[in-house]
Amino acid sequence: MKKRTNEEVRVTIITGFLGSGKTTFLNEYIKQLLNNDEKLAIILNEYGNFYVDDDIKQSQTKVYPILNGCVCCDSSVELIDQLMDLTKDQSLTHIIIEATGIAQPLDIYTACQFPDLTDRLAVPTIIGVADAQNLLTMDAYSSDMSRLMGDQLAASHFIIVNKTDLIADDQLKHIDQRLSQSNTFAPRVYTSYGQVDLAQIKPVEDPKGTANRSSKKHHLGINSLVYNFTSPVQRQLFYQFILKLPSNVLRLKGYMRFRDMPETTYFFQYASGMPSYEVVEGNAPLTLVLIGEGMDLNRLRNQLDMLQFT
Repeated sequence: MKKRTNEEVRVTIITGFLGSGKTTFLNEYIKQLLNNDEKLAIILNEYGNFYVDDDIKQSQTKVYPILNGCVCCDSSVELIDQLMDLTKDQSLTHIIIEATGIAQPLDIYTACQFPDLTDRLAVPTIIGVADAQNLLTMDAYSSDMSRLMGDQLAASHFIIVNKTDLIADDQLKHIDQRLSQSNTFAPRVYTSYGQVDLAQIKPVEDPKGTANRSSKKHHLGINSLVYNFTSPVQRQLFYQFILKLPSNVLRLKGYMRFRDMPETTYFFQYASGMPSYEVVEGNAPLTLVLIGEGMDLNRLRNQLDMLQFT
């Protein structure tokens, strides 16, 4: 990787498919960088027009959401403007961009090298986060989604294979083979819950040159739905809704309350067929965002209406 000068702000792009664990890794990464006295700014891109406040746990770090578009195309101008504004802060040492799970990292990499930014920002480092189970089942996705996962891995200067606690040890060799097909130069580390030590992260630039590679357009068929609840819903009906989600719903997250415990707010996530939740403090908008490929938005909205009004 090119060495940065004292005047340049370091840039890290965190890429990875929907639900791979990017934000979990990001929280751990931020914590360690702050311990090294870095001055950080986080640009967090969400494809749906909804930002989950609980995603970034470190309250002393400023987060700049870019919503309702993908920074690799729809919101690239907004990204450049945000970078220009951030670099006015002379104390800033590091900008981290967490891309939405359907983004092409090479397009974000190119945006960071916009002419007016080249003397302010170091050449970006791309860290790819991959779900171990998804790597084993990439072929089960559509050709567009499988290609996108491969593109994200191919562009990465360092790869984190996450959620290895959910696979058997003998499956790691199959993951190694798959990764070698996508990326022959980037070092990789295997982990769970995004636990990676800073000393392990040793990015390597593509010998062929990252900036000279082309990205493939990938948003055909991707759509999203943001749904707002006005009151708590029946818990069992919501669980049934989650369990019966069609396979083309790739990601769900948001806040819910249930009628049996109407004062308790839950943060729900769903990816790769696996739901998870946690109780959160304080008030939050009772909102869900769903992202998928060719989702039947009217049908999903009707099902959520049934939840709300039953």
